[in-house]
Amino acid sequence: MKLSVLLENSYLVLIFSALLLIGNANLWDYKLSHEFPYGYLASDAFQHQARAEAIKDAGNFRFEANYISHGFENAVGRYPPIIYHLAVIFSYLTKLEVYDSIYFIVFFLASLSAIIMYFVIKGLNKNVALLSLPLSLLIFSSPNYIGFTWGHWPSMLGQFFLIALFWSFYRMEMEKSFLLVGIFLSAIILTHTSELIFGLFFIFVFFMVGLLFKRIDLKDGKNLAFGIILALIISFYYLIIFRYSWFIEQPYSFAVKPLWEGNPGFYLANFQLLLVFILIGIVFSLAKIKYMHIAFLAGVGMLIMGYGNYFGFDVRAFQLRFLWPIYLSAFFGFGIYSILKFFIKKWNLIYSVSLGIVFLVIFSGLIKIPFIPGYQKLTTQGIMDSFHWEALKWLSEKTPENSKLYFFYGDIYNQDALLRNSKRVHFQVDPNDFIENINNRRISREYVTELPGDGGGGIVYRKSPFSFGEYQKENEQGYFFGKKDICEFDYYVFDKASRQQALAQYNLLIANELLKNNFTSVAFENHVLVILKNNNVGADCIEERSF
Repeated sequence: MKLSVLLENSYLVLIFSALLLIGNANLWDYKLSHEFPYGYLASDAFQHQARAEAIKDAGNFRFEANYISHGFENAVGRYPPIIYHLAVIFSYLTKLEVYDSIYFIVFFLASLSAIIMYFVIKGLNKNVALLSLPLSLLIFSSPNYIGFTWGHWPSMLGQFFLIALFWSFYRMEMEKSFLLVGIFLSAIILTHTSELIFGLFFIFVFFMVGLLFKRIDLKDGKNLAFGIILALIISFYYLIIFRYSWFIEQPYSFAVKPLWEGNPGFYLANFQLLLVFILIGIVFSLAKIKYMHIAFLAGVGMLIMGYGNYFGFDVRAFQLRFLWPIYLSAFFGFGIYSILKFFIKKWNLIYSVSLGIVFLVIFSGLIKIPFIPGYQKLTTQGIMDSFHWEALKWLSEKTPENSKLYFFYGDIYNQDALLRNSKRVHFQVDPNDFIENINNRRISREYVTELPGDGGGGIVYRKSPFSFGEYQKENEQGYFFGKKDICEFDYYVFDKASRQQALAQYNLLIANELLKNNFTSVAFENHVLVILKNNNVGADCIEERSF
């Protein structure tokens, strides 16, 4: 093996290892297997984990589990399925729990995205590619890291396939390259369909520039046409579902959304001083646009679509920005290389590798330099803890499948998707009504109650191959939110501790009142919570009174 090849390969291994280290190794406390969902910081993360778990239990994704779909049966599995199927397959192969396998896949493929982009940029210039690659570490800097910890996983995976699509265009000269185009286009559709818009915009840019400079021919057009046809064939079944769910519930509408409410969005200013080199790279790349370098076309396309929040793509545009450090890395590397070439005429591969390692050290946060972003180590077990997980597992394994659960106040229950790990239809008390009862010093039989679940895209069911109904529109709002008689439930879950102890004390007061009757009993208890079983559902289970 040539020394230059060995040096390049060693460099790639080093960067990829660094991506995995600062991606999930630090977050996961250097363990692949955990006793409970570890490092989950928001409801969306549990949403995807619970769905993958449900698919593993069912053996398919024909229907959504009823405890995910507000208790409705036969709700069509309407989410793009690839991330969930990958998680289940990987769980079976590795014996990892689904909550570990799905999280690892997201980190692994995001890191692999940087390596794929490296090979796209290498088609422009190997030295530029070597200098560009370390910028990818910033996908794990703040605020980009929320894409992982807050559960924007389908988007992250969809963008992996989007970058793979760029690579397929880079290899367009290969025989039957339409197969790659078709496979990656369909993978985008079946992972996070909104990324298809970004992929199509890239294709539009590619062909417009190609036609302008007469650098594409009939063969390229045929490859694209065959690729699109193949993608439609592969994803046809899901596209029907998408047409009657997401397409109806979340249609495109022009809107300007400069801020991502409740989320710290990523902006070009977050690159700080590095933005100077990125802008220089963009300016210098204009002189080479006629050469149709895929890295430049992809970078420009994703830069424009990253501002899609100003013309109707709101949250999806902000999600695209999570991987801006990868999309725009070619401009960074090209800017650095172009500047240094003014001073060093005979550039050597060793210079690129050496400088790349310097960038690696800086961007990984090992050395802090003012006005240059870098990774800040994050180690947290997340929202979940072993005691709540023990209770959720008990509910999923030890209660009848048709049981109805009622969760009283818990600090972590505002991220309600985690409750789906009970694998039972569940309800939870409305915190505002709960606090109002405390203020009124009142024990009630009826509380304002929410029936949590995932209604994204509409909870649709199939009437015929091309006809769907929607449960949400066919039921009154009171089904999902309103006063509920707690005596109508099979199990009650009470947290015994809270950051505001008065809430936990009120929980225990209600629990003790329920235990005064002769048909409610303690079914499960640990240091953090207690679960009561109602053995006479519908009977008068509690005395309403003041305290």
